[in-house]
Amino acid sequence: MPVSALLRPRKHARHAKPSKVGPVLAAGGLAAAFAVTEGAVAATSAHAGGSAAQFDRLAGCESGGRWNINTGNGYYGGLQFNLATWRGVGMSGYPHQASREVQIAAGQRLHDRRGWAPWPSCSRKLGLTGDGGVTSAPAASATKPAPPARAPRADRSRPATPPPFSGVFTTADVSRVSESVRAWQQQMKARGWKITVDGRFGPQSASVATRFAAEKGLRGTPGTVDAATFAAAWTAPVT
Repeated sequence: MPVSALLRPRKHARHAKPSKVGPVLAAGGLAAAFAVTEGAVAATSAHAGGSAAQFDRLAGCESGGRWNINTGNGYYGGLQFNLATWRGVGMSGYPHQASREVQIAAGQRLHDRRGWAPWPSCSRKLGLTGDGGVTSAPAASATKPAPPARAPRADRSRPATPPPFSGVFTTADVSRVSESVRAWQQQMKARGWKITVDGRFGPQSASVATRFAAEKGLRGTPGTVDAATFAAAWTAPVT
């Protein structure tokens, strides 16, 4: 599967806006800086996939070892994948809904292509290099390592947990920036809706809310986001 990514470097940022030309290969931490060029992502990596123990250590740095974490900011699970990255390595569903083993398998697939570069801060902090060892690790065996086992499909029947709901969104509040609105916009964008993530509930967000509610059969006031519509952004199946 051809893969490419176009990320704009930002200090202490996990992921930048995905390129429309292909899936983004990027994963970052709760306090990680991440910048990858399209050419670097396309290059073939000679690194091995890394062990489960090494990814356990990495998850401890990236997310406090919480494999089911979903804060509503668009990054999920122990290794803090975004959806474009997750799908780009052949996974389905949502990362935080998958088991630890499936998330590690996804991390190994990404590592096969990029080494530890997608997790720059934590990999440096933990001393992860090369095949997933530390700087002082012995030379790798001449025997070619076995490829990672095919990961089972993630269980999409388990609903995600939405963040706290702060009250009904209406365009009357368009001048006010709301973190709750921003989280909803990010989630809707991750689901594939064309929406600007700016924390302001304006006409574009109202239009998306109306169409989404109609698609899911929700009984709310058109052009608004009530508690049921808000929760459905995380719990309703992606269609």
